[in-house]
Amino acid sequence: MKMNSNRLAVKFGGASGQGINTAGRMLTQSINRTGLYTFSTREYPSLIKGGIASYQVDVSNKEIFSSKRKYQILCTMSEASFHKYLLNLSENGVIIHDGEEMELTPEEEIHIQKNNLHIVYLHSEKIALENGGTEIMGNAVLLGFIWKLLKQDPQILVEEVLEMLSGKDIDTEAETKCLLAGYNHPLYREELSHGIQLPTSAETHRSLLITGNEAIALGALAAGMRAFYGYPMTPATSIFKFLGDTAHQSKIVIKQAENEITAALMSMGSMYMGTRALTATSGGGFDLMIETISCCGMSETPLVVVLAQRIGSGTGVPTWTGSGDLYTAVKGGHGDFPRCVISVSDATSCFSLIQKAFNIADKFQLPVILLSEKQIAESIYSVEKLPKVEKIDRNVVSPSKRYEITDSGISPRWIPTKGLQPYIHTSDEHTEDGHSTEEEVEVKAMSDKRLRKVTSLKNEIPEPTLYGNPNSDIVFVGYGSTKNALLDTIQINENISYLHFDYIYPLKADKVQHLLDDGKRVILLESNQDGQFGKLLAEETGIKLKEQYLKYDGRAFSIDDILDYLNR
Repeated sequence: MKMNSNRLAVKFGGASGQGINTAGRMLTQSINRTGLYTFSTREYPSLIKGGIASYQVDVSNKEIFSSKRKYQILCTMSEASFHKYLLNLSENGVIIHDGEEMELTPEEEIHIQKNNLHIVYLHSEKIALENGGTEIMGNAVLLGFIWKLLKQDPQILVEEVLEMLSGKDIDTEAETKCLLAGYNHPLYREELSHGIQLPTSAETHRSLLITGNEAIALGALAAGMRAFYGYPMTPATSIFKFLGDTAHQSKIVIKQAENEITAALMSMGSMYMGTRALTATSGGGFDLMIETISCCGMSETPLVVVLAQRIGSGTGVPTWTGSGDLYTAVKGGHGDFPRCVISVSDATSCFSLIQKAFNIADKFQLPVILLSEKQIAESIYSVEKLPKVEKIDRNVVSPSKRYEITDSGISPRWIPTKGLQPYIHTSDEHTEDGHSTEEEVEVKAMSDKRLRKVTSLKNEIPEPTLYGNPNSDIVFVGYGSTKNALLDTIQINENISYLHFDYIYPLKADKVQHLLDDGKRVILLESNQDGQFGKLLAEETGIKLKEQYLKYDGRAFSIDDILDYLNR
C-alpha cells in the first residue's frame, strides 16, 4: 500500500450562530492563496442558534474531494463541541478552546496523554476587546493563532480576510489588529507546531473555490437557463440564493413560488414556451412536484428538476446528507412515462451534468431529475478550472405532427411562438396531432412510442467510469458523493478501484457484469439503508451485488470509513 501523508485538517466546532462558517471560509480562502488544495464542509443542526455545529477544512498539495475523520488542529467555541470532537484529534494535535479551562473526563485525559495532545485556552473575545475590536472579532484572534500554528505569512491572512470583508461595515484596522494579536499571542510556543505540517506546494496559483450548488447554478446559466422558480428547502436553497444574488448580472427571472407544485408548473410552462427554466428542491418538495413530472412525461414537455437529497423520510434529519431518494427519482409518478435520472458527485460534475440535463430534456422531450446530496451541495471544492461549456442542443424542428410516431420515440417539436404553427398540448392521452383519444390501438401505440425514448437515450449516454487500478482485485461500485471518498482513498491505496455511475436511469451496467465475470471482489457503496442502486441494478439487469457497504447516519463516507471496512 502506498501511503500519502501530504494532508492536514483543521476543524472548528461550536454552536450555530457563533461565526463558525465565516471562520472556516476565511481559513479556506487564505490557504487557497498559498497554492494548496482544500476541501471544506460544514455540519450543523436544524437550529438557528445553539446545538453543535462544525466546519472542517482539509488541505493537500493534490486535489482532494472529501474529509478525513481525524484532524491535526481543533478549534472549539463551546464546551459541548470540545467534548464531542476532542477524541478525533490526531497524534501531536492541538486543540484551541475559546474559554475557561475545563474538567476533562477520564477517557479524554487518557486520549490526551496517549496521543501527546496540546490544549490552549484562548480567551478570544477578551483579546479582541483589548485590541480595539468587538466580541465577534474573537474569531479573528482564533484564526490568527491557527495561522501561526501553520507557520504561514500573516500578511496573506490579513489580505484575504480584509478582501472578504470589503464592502461590509467592519472596522478593518481593528480586524487586522485582532488577527495579528492571535498570530503573535504569547501562548504560542514552538512545540505546538511539531505535529502540524502543512503540505508544501511549488504552485502559487489560486484554485477556484466553489460549492456544488454554485456550480449547478453556473452550469444552468451556461446552458442558457433564463428563469428559476423555487421554494426554499434545505439543501437546495443556496441554488436559489446564488441565482438571486447574481440576477443583476445574469438578467434571469427569479421567482419564489408559493409552494413546490407551483414552482414545477411554472418551470414546465417556461420550457413549453421555449425558455430554459430550472427548479430545485429536496425530498418532500419533490413529492409535490411528481404530478407535474408525470404530466411532462405524457405531454412530452422538457423539464429539469434538481433533487438535493438529505437523510430520512418525512422531515427526517434535514441538514444532514444521504441518498435515499434514488427510487423516488427513478420510479416516482403515476403511469408509465420516460425520464432520465442523472447523479452529480462534485463541483465539476455539477457544472457539466446540469448542462447535459438540459440538452437531454430538450432533445428527448422528457423530465430529467438531477440528483444531488447535501454533502455535494454545500461543500466547497477546490477546482483547477471548470469543464468547457456544452453546446446547447434544443432539437427544435419545423412544424409537423407534434406527437408523430417515430422509431426513436422522439417526435418533432417546435416552439409555439413567433408565428409558427400552433399545436394542441394536453396531459390526456392523444393522437399524433394532439387530439385526445381513448382508443385502445392509439393509446398503446403512443405509449410504446414514448417509452422507445428510453432505448434511444440509453444508446447515447456514456458508460460508467472506472477509476484507479484496472487490475485491482477489489472494485467499489457507486454513484453520487461516494465517488469523493473513493478518489481520495485510491490516492493512498493502489490496490482498489472504483466504478462510478453518473447516469442512474437508463442504466448501462455491462461493466459491472464484466467485473464479476473477471472474479473481482465487487462492493456496492451507498448512502442509504436499502441499497437502492443495488436493487435498481438487479431489477434492470439481473446483476446482484452480494457485498454492500451502506452508510445512513447522515454523514458522508470518508477515507477512514473505506480503509476500516477493508481492514475488518
